[in-house]
Amino acid sequence: MLCVTSRTIPKDLIMTTAESPPATTNAQRLRRFLFELQRADDSTAGAVACREACNSLGFSKAMFSWVRGASWAPEHVHVAEGVRDEYDELRNAVDGTPVPLLHAPREADLIRHRRAYVLDRTSFHREAYRPLIDLSDPAAYAAAPIVVGGRTVATLHVDRNREGISDDDVRLLLLAARISGTVVAARDNRRRVRRETQELTALVDDFVRPTTARQAEALFGNTTRARRRAGELSPQPAIEFTEREDEVLRLLASGASNQQIAERLFISDGTVKCHVRRIFRKIGVSSRAQAAAYHREVRVAAASMR
Repeated sequence: MLCVTSRTIPKDLIMTTAESPPATTNAQRLRRFLFELQRADDSTAGAVACREACNSLGFSKAMFSWVRGASWAPEHVHVAEGVRDEYDELRNAVDGTPVPLLHAPREADLIRHRRAYVLDRTSFHREAYRPLIDLSDPAAYAAAPIVVGGRTVATLHVDRNREGISDDDVRLLLLAARISGTVVAARDNRRRVRRETQELTALVDDFVRPTTARQAEALFGNTTRARRRAGELSPQPAIEFTEREDEVLRLLASGASNQQIAERLFISDGTVKCHVRRIFRKIGVSSRAQAAAYHREVRVAAASMR
C-alpha cells in the first residue's frame, strides 16, 4: 500500500510493471481495456476509457479529461455499479467545461511534466481541484497523463472510493494511460494518412482536369491596376479554393516558408509544395510574390467590399 500524502510515481515503480504478482489477471484486464477502447469511435473514446477503467480494471470511479491549450476539460466520468447512486452531482458537474490550468495547479503539473501522481485525503485541501474532489470525496485518487508525440493530450483520474490506492492500482493506471495514448495516436495517424491521400487525389484530379485560370496579366497588369484605382474593376470569375488551399495561401502570403506551413498545418513539405503548385495554376502566377500579391490585392480587396 502507498502510505503517502502527495507524490509523483517513482521510476522504479513504473519500470517494474511486469513484476506485479497478479500479472495474469492484470494482463487479462488490460487486454479487455484495450479491446473495448479500440472498438470506440472518436466521440465515445473518453467515455469508454472511464467505463473500462471501472469495469475492466476494477476502479470505483474514473474521469477522462482532454487538454485544450491552457485549459483542462473534464469530459467524462464513470461510477461503478456499487456506488452509482451516491454521485449524481459529480456526473452532472463533469460536462466538458474547460478549467484554466491556473485554477488546477496539480493538473497543470501533471500535464506539463507528464508524471503520474497519487493524493490522499490529507492533501486534498492544498492540491486537489476542490469543485470536483469535494463531489467525489474518495479516500485517495491517482492521475496519469495520456501522452501522444511527447505531449499530454488528455488525463485519466481513478479512485477506489473509500479505499486507498495500491501499488498495483498505480501500475494498472499507468498501463491504461499508455494504452489510451497509443490508441489516440493510431487514430490521429489514420486520419492524417486519409486526409493527405484525399489531398493528393484532388491534386491529381486537378492536374488531369485543370481549372481555367485567370492570366497573371489580368491580375497584375497596368490596365488592371489603373482600373482598380479608378474604381472600374469589372468582376472576375470566382476562383474556388479548397479549405486547405486557403490556409496555405494565407500562410504563404504572410511570408511563411514551405517548412513553416507544413509545421503549422501538420502536413509534409511535399504536400505543401503540391498545394502551392495547384494554387499557382489556379490563379495563373509563377512565383510566391505574385501569389502573395493576389491574396492581398484581390481576395482581401474583395472581402472589404462585401
